[in-house]
Amino acid sequence: MTAAAAPPAGAGAAQAADPPLRVAVVGAGPRGLSVCERLVALHAAQGRARELRIDLIDPYPPGPGRVWRTDQSPELLMNTTIADQTVFPDASTGLEPCDTGPSMPEWYRARGGTAQPESAFAPRALYGEYLAWSFERVHTAADEGTEIVVHPATATAIVEPGQHEEPAAKQLVRLDDGTTLEADAVVLCLGHLPARLQGERANLARFARASGLTYLPPGLPAETEVERLPAGQTVVFRGFGLNYFDLQALLTTGRGGRFSESPDGTLRYAPSGAEPILAPSSRRGVPYRCKPITPGRPARDWQLRYFTPGSVSALEDAAGGLLFNDQLWPLILAELRRAWYTALAASRPEAFAAAPAELFAALDASVAEHVSRRSADTVRPGEHRPGLLIAGGPDWAALEARLLADTAQALDLAALLHPLEGREFSAREPGPGSFHDWMLEFLDAEYADALAGPERAPSKAVFSALWAARGYLKELVADGRIDPLSFATEIRGWFEGFASGLCDGPPPSRFAQLAALARAGLVTFIGPEVRIAQSRPDRPAAFVATSPAVPGEVRARALVDAASPANNVRAADDALLAGMLDRGQVCAATLEGPDGIELPLSGLLVDGEAFNTVDPRGHVHPRRFVLSIQLSADQLGLAIAANPQRRARTLIDAHRIAQAILDLPS
Repeated sequence: MTAAAAPPAGAGAAQAADPPLRVAVVGAGPRGLSVCERLVALHAAQGRARELRIDLIDPYPPGPGRVWRTDQSPELLMNTTIADQTVFPDASTGLEPCDTGPSMPEWYRARGGTAQPESAFAPRALYGEYLAWSFERVHTAADEGTEIVVHPATATAIVEPGQHEEPAAKQLVRLDDGTTLEADAVVLCLGHLPARLQGERANLARFARASGLTYLPPGLPAETEVERLPAGQTVVFRGFGLNYFDLQALLTTGRGGRFSESPDGTLRYAPSGAEPILAPSSRRGVPYRCKPITPGRPARDWQLRYFTPGSVSALEDAAGGLLFNDQLWPLILAELRRAWYTALAASRPEAFAAAPAELFAALDASVAEHVSRRSADTVRPGEHRPGLLIAGGPDWAALEARLLADTAQALDLAALLHPLEGREFSAREPGPGSFHDWMLEFLDAEYADALAGPERAPSKAVFSALWAARGYLKELVADGRIDPLSFATEIRGWFEGFASGLCDGPPPSRFAQLAALARAGLVTFIGPEVRIAQSRPDRPAAFVATSPAVPGEVRARALVDAASPANNVRAADDALLAGMLDRGQVCAATLEGPDGIELPLSGLLVDGEAFNTVDPRGHVHPRRFVLSIQLSADQLGLAIAANPQRRARTLIDAHRIAQAILDLPS
C-alpha cells in the first residue's frame, strides 16, 4: 500500500480537490490481477493527478486466487507449459506501457528453474507462485498516488443507492465480513464459479445421501474430498478429462505409490496399497487426445497456410459477420489435411501411390477456389451447411483413393474424435478382444505419437495445426468479425467440442501413467456412451455404470463427478452473481434465432470494448465492467491464460477496462 501523493505542480485547485477514484475489483485471480496491473501502470504512465484506490476482493490470496493456490498438491499439473503464461503485456499486444514485468518463463529462469519452459508441465502451485510474485511486483510498482487494499473476503452484493432509471455514480460492495466498500467503478473478475446441481446430478446426490453412498460433485481437484474414497474399493468417475487425471494423481502417487521406468522403457507402477480401483467413464469412452509436448520435442509454432488474414479478409463482407461453417471451416479443414499428409509423407512415404506434392497442389487449388466461390458477395442463404462438418466430401475421398496406396492412412477426423464409434467388445477385463486391451493399445499408441511429435505423427500434426487455427479464430471472435448466430450455433455448437477433443488433453505423461495403473490392476475402463444408474431397491445400494459397447456392469459405492462445473451464468452457485441477476442489475445474454425463438447464451450481456454490464431493460452501466469466464457469450477460449508474444487478448481487454475507468468523470 502506498501513501497518497500531492498533485503535480501546476495542477488546478479543483483537480487537486478531487476525491480518490475508488475501484472495486471482485476476484483476485489472474484476471483481477491483470486489471490491477493495468490500472497501476496506466495511472503512473499518464501522470494522473487524481489519486487511485483499488479494493481487491477475494477470500483467496491475490494473484493465485482460488484455482492456482500455492498450497495445493504438487501432483496437480498445469495443462499448458511454463512458456505459455504471462501477466505483463509485451510488445505483441500493442499496449503502452508494456514490458512492465517478466513472463512466467523469464521469471522461472531468473529464479533458477532448470526445466525447459517450452516442454515443462509444471505443478499448478508453481504458476500460483508466479502470480503471487507478480502481484507483489504490481503492488511495489504503484506510484505514490495509488493505493491497493486487499480484502480477504467474499463480495455478496452490490447496492446502488438512489438508483432509479439510470445507474448510480456510486456503488456499495458488501462483503461477508461485514465491510461495505464505496466504489466509483466495479470490475467483475469472478473466474470459474461452482454450478448448482441440477437434473441427473441432483438426483445422484440425493440417492447417495439416502443410501449412504459417496457422491463428489464437480469442482476443483484441489478441493475434492478424495479422503472419502477408501483404498481397495471401486470408484466410478464421470468424466475422463483433465480433472480426472488430476484426481488420478491424488489417489495414486498422492497416496504413496510410485512410478518407475522398466529396462524396455515401459512405465511401471508400484502400489502403496492405499489406492482405490479407478473406473473412468465418458460419452466418448476415451480421454481427450494427449498433447504432443515432451522434453525431447518442445512446443513449436505452427505456421498456418490457408486460414490466414489474407484469406479471411477476402471472404469478409463489411455488411455482415463471417459464417463459420460456410466460409471459415473449409480453410481450417485444409490446414488439418495439409498437416496430416505432411507428417504422413515424412513418416510413411510408402502410404502414397503418387508423389505427395500432387495432393498438396490439389489442396492449394481447392482453397483458392473456395475463397473465390465463397466470398461474401457470392454466398447465398440456401447454400448454408449446418451441423458437424468433420466428414470428408466425396470429391476429396476420390482424390485420396487415387493418391494413397493405403486408404486406411487417410485423414479421418471422425475416427480421431470418436475412435470407439461402432466398436463392440466381448469383455471388459483383460483378454483377447477385451475393452481393457483395446484401451491399453490406444494409450500406448497415443503416447508413442506424442514422443514422435507433429513432424512424424499425423494425429499430432493435426493437433498443432488445430491449436494454431483455434488461436486465430479466437482473435476473429473477439474482434466481432464472426456472425453472432454462427458463433453461437456453429463454433459453440460443434467446433469448440471438436477442438477440445483433439487439443485439450493432458500432458503425455498422464497417458503413460494411466496405462501403467491399468497394467497394475488399478483401473477398470467402462466404455463409451456410459450410463450411470442407481441400483435397484432389491440389491445392495450402489452406482451402476454400463456401456452399450461392453458387456457387464461396474458397481461402486462412490461416484466422482470429474467434469468441470458448467460455465453458465444462469446456473452459477454464487451469491453475488445470482443476486445481481435476480435484482436485474445484470442479465444473461440471449440471441434471436432464425425462427424468431430466443436462444439462451452462457455469458453475461455486455456492451462495448470495455465490457460494460447491461441490465434487462437494456441500460448500459458506465461504471461496471466484466473481465472473466462470464464473457463466454462474446469470446472463445476464455479459460486459456494470457500467452507471451501472442497478442494476449485478456491483457488487451484488461487495458481497455482500466483506461475506461481512469477516464471516468469525478
